[in-house]
Amino acid sequence: MDLIRNTARLTLLLLPLALLSAPAMADEADPQELARAELFVTEMADKAIGLLSMAETNAEREEGFRDLLAERANMRRIARFTLGQFVRKVSDEDFETFHALLDQMIVKVYANRLKDYSEERVEVGKARSKKRNFIVASKIVFANGRDPIAIDWWLVREKDGSFSLFDVQVLGVWMAQEQRASFSSVLKNNKGDINALLEHLRKQIADNTPSA
Repeated sequence: MDLIRNTARLTLLLLPLALLSAPAMADEADPQELARAELFVTEMADKAIGLLSMAETNAEREEGFRDLLAERANMRRIARFTLGQFVRKVSDEDFETFHALLDQMIVKVYANRLKDYSEERVEVGKARSKKRNFIVASKIVFANGRDPIAIDWWLVREKDGSFSLFDVQVLGVWMAQEQRASFSSVLKNNKGDINALLEHLRKQIADNTPSA
C-alpha cells in the first residue's frame, strides 16, 4: 500500500514536468488551409529562383528581393520580434529607423548570398499547423548533385486569411530567432543603446554591398 501511495505521489509531482516538456501537437487543420500554405511557399520559392536566374546585376537582385519581401513577409512583425524585450524601450522614431535598416540588411545579405543558386530548385513538402502558425517543409535540390538542404518556412495566417512569411529555418537554424539573439547581445553589451544596434546594422549593410 505504501508503494502504491509513493508511486501515486511521484506521478503527481512529475506530471507537470512531463506536460511542460512534451512537444506541441498540431491542431486539426483544414486540408485546404494546409494546401494554401504549401502553395504560398511554392509560389514564393519559384519567384525567388526566377529573379535569381533573370537578374543580371546586384541592383536587380536586391530590387527583386525587396519586392518579394514586401509582398510575402510581414517585415514589421519580424522587426518587432527581433528586438525582443527591447522593443518596449525604443522610441517610435528609432523603431522606424531600425525597421528600415533591417529591411535593407536582409535584402543585401540574402541577395548577395543566394546569387549562385539560380540553377537550383526548391521542392515543397507538407505543411503542418498550430492555430495561426504554419510550418511548411521543403528542400533545395542542387543542380550539381550535392546533398539537398532542408528548409522550413514559418508562415502566419493574417486576420484577413492571407499568409505572411515570419521566419525560415535553414540547417536547423531559424533566421529571425538567430537575429534576435544577435541583436540582444549587441544591445546588452551597450546598455540597451539602440544607436549601437543601428550602427551594427549599417556595418552589416556596408559589408554586404559589393564594390562598384
